[in-house]
Amino acid sequence: MKTLFDLRKKQDGEMIEAIQKLYDEPLNVVRLGDQSITACIGCWNCWIKTPGRCVIKDRMAEFYPDYVNSDTVILLMNTAQGFISHQAKAFLDRTIPHYHPYIEIVDGECHHVARYQCYPDMVFYYDTEGLTNQEEQVIEDYLYRTAYHFQSKAYRIVKDGSHRLRPLEPRRAKCNVVAFASIEPMETLVIYNGSPRRRGSNSTLILKKAVEALCDRVEIRDLKEEDKWDEWAENFKSDKHVMFFMPLYVHAMPSHVMGFIEKLQASKGSISFFVQSGFPESSQSHYLEAYFEQLALRLGRTYIGTAIKGGVEGLQMRLAKAQEKIMEPLVKAIVNLVYEGKFNPTNISKLARPIRLGTGMKILFKVLTKIGLVNFFWNQQLKENNAYEKRFDRPYVSLTYENNDTRAFHCNVNQ
Repeated sequence: MKTLFDLRKKQDGEMIEAIQKLYDEPLNVVRLGDQSITACIGCWNCWIKTPGRCVIKDRMAEFYPDYVNSDTVILLMNTAQGFISHQAKAFLDRTIPHYHPYIEIVDGECHHVARYQCYPDMVFYYDTEGLTNQEEQVIEDYLYRTAYHFQSKAYRIVKDGSHRLRPLEPRRAKCNVVAFASIEPMETLVIYNGSPRRRGSNSTLILKKAVEALCDRVEIRDLKEEDKWDEWAENFKSDKHVMFFMPLYVHAMPSHVMGFIEKLQASKGSISFFVQSGFPESSQSHYLEAYFEQLALRLGRTYIGTAIKGGVEGLQMRLAKAQEKIMEPLVKAIVNLVYEGKFNPTNISKLARPIRLGTGMKILFKVLTKIGLVNFFWNQQLKENNAYEKRFDRPYVSLTYENNDTRAFHCNVNQ
């Protein structure tokens, strides 16, 4: 089965017909462009309470079986501000239930372990009108990377007279293509907190420390307060210095952050970014960094740079001294930015280490996995929620389809 998810606001049958001819077989068409896909809130319930099942009840959740049981998934997407739209980003974020919280190391990076036997090929289509060549490349690299982490093959439908399918090539994101700039010290820095978690988050905890250090020289705006977006987007035009601080979600920003970015207009001033993630290596955040470089150019703002810090997940469960040790260099980087008008390159470089996990870390990871420490936290959470026995559930798969010879062949090819 091939399933086409149309995530575009304006849906037209012409494009779907063209893709139908491209595959020369019936497509299962799901139209979600006129539906609101609820943003992933990072609650972990699909990992520790209802393994494999998203607790959000919306139209997106109804079609999880269509995704899992397809050999090919085709995504028609809008773009906005030089990236995929928040609707498309929400779709990708919400596929997290199809994977385990457990981690394996692949090419020096942490990856979530597969929940299902195999996954569909991912085929992407987006209109390139209004995109620069660099933005188009950033989107393509991001989509390839997402499919790679999702253990799927990646393709793109391109139009050059006719429609054709082109495999996406593996490329590492180029870092610091746009050089970090320097400006005067800042009287006030507006920081947008991009954490989607409804309750206390690591981002909120870190930014609280930044406020304590900077007092009235920093203003925090929580992007979960969507009723203030229009007001803040208007303020953005005159805000002299702005930072976006957020956790990494599927190699990019949480979808609600993209929703706010779509409202912004070009204006004068500086812009900087800070990305923190649970994975210890910074390489996973480079695809978002590449986009932020282009976003600064699109918004006409002076690009002060992107700071990246991994290994932050679980911060609030650590002892107070351990918390302070992790947060201190992050807060210092923000303080330095405000008082000096630039990131300290040496400090930013240290924050981003390791870029990838080395041989020693891989060996340690294997040892800790064997003695049960790597998965201890997740297993403990599963047991506390009486979900441990269900941890390997595959709730959305069709057993008939999973055992189908054609499906098995497709899986073997992907592997």
